Amino acid sequence: MNMNTYLIKTLHGLEQVLADELKPLGAQSIEILTRAVKCSGDQELAYRVNYLSRTALSVLQPMVTGTVENEQDLYDFVYEIDWYHHFTIEKTFLIDVVCFSETFRNTLYVAQKSKDAVADKFRSKYNKRPSVRKDSDLRINIYIRDNECTISRDLTGKPLFHRGYRIFKGEAPINEVLASGLLKLTGWTPPQPLVDPMCGSGTFLIEAASQALNRPPQFLRTDFALMHYLDFNRRSWQRIRDEADQQDLHPDLSLLGMDLDGQVVRMARKNTVGIDLQMIEWKKKDFFSWDPDRETGCLIFNPPYDERLELDDAIDFYRKIGDHLKHHFAGWQAWIISSHLKALKHIGLKPKRKHVVYNGPLECRFLGFNLY
Repeated sequence: MNMNTYLIKTLHGLEQVLADELKPLGAQSIEILTRAVKCSGDQELAYRVNYLSRTALSVLQPMVTGTVENEQDLYDFVYEIDWYHHFTIEKTFLIDVVCFSETFRNTLYVAQKSKDAVADKFRSKYNKRPSVRKDSDLRINIYIRDNECTISRDLTGKPLFHRGYRIFKGEAPINEVLASGLLKLTGWTPPQPLVDPMCGSGTFLIEAASQALNRPPQFLRTDFALMHYLDFNRRSWQRIRDEADQQDLHPDLSLLGMDLDGQVVRMARKNTVGIDLQMIEWKKKDFFSWDPDRETGCLIFNPPYDERLELDDAIDFYRKIGDHLKHHFAGWQAWIISSHLKALKHIGLKPKRKHVVYNGPLECRFLGFNLY
């Protein structure tokens, strides 16, 4: 069995969650990095991570690492790889660059030189070159730190937060990978009731239902970059998909999504119609006038941060959240993500757990409260 090294990318703050998720998928030699987990495994590990991981963004397979001192070194380093052994000239490709170097400051130029090297390697053998396209069949990742360069095959393509179910995104949607990772951090499991009082497009609840039903997060997706490489094993891929698709669970679920905006609630409901998640209950309701009909449960909030969705008085708004929790939700636990660190302090509750995460470019805190 051939073992490969993989770099599985994720969001800041979800590294340990991803590492825990990779173990039962067959990953070995797991090493937690920043926004990534490094591990080893066979070819099927990459297939399982792409189809089954809820907290991975992409799967990279490092090919070579070396030193590059200038643009010509970079070109030569990329050109040394026999790219025609990895994909055919009919495939389209794209270069993704991540660069932390005083020598290579212009990432667009790095991408251009790398693209030329790949294309010229094909031209040297076939006297023609493959096309570069933004919506490409496959991607090549170039990572440069100082003068060390790593070239990797991207086995995912479009990042894995593209689940395919979200027709309506709303004004400030939360990333599907982030939503799934935050749910894992809460420790929520069925049949405990789960409520999102400011549900927006319903991502938390859809991800929760998918987890509870053991439904593969990518069951709607039909195209991955790994399928366009010459070493793609279609039989293994189909077997992994078939096995995963047949492992549905049927737990008792109590999932409630609420929002003050009726149009938002209708759109959230529409996001579940095509994926048969009718067990989620949706209500047009103001959280501040809602009393729970259960003695215990879990609340998960993604309230406005006063960024894309502005608030008249953010501190007062967050204070009202804390007051309502204290007076009406004894026996529950509540989790809140926000980048408005000043307003979070005015919730008036002592968090039992704190996590630093990023929602897009925004540094956030994800706080968990036990309510007595």
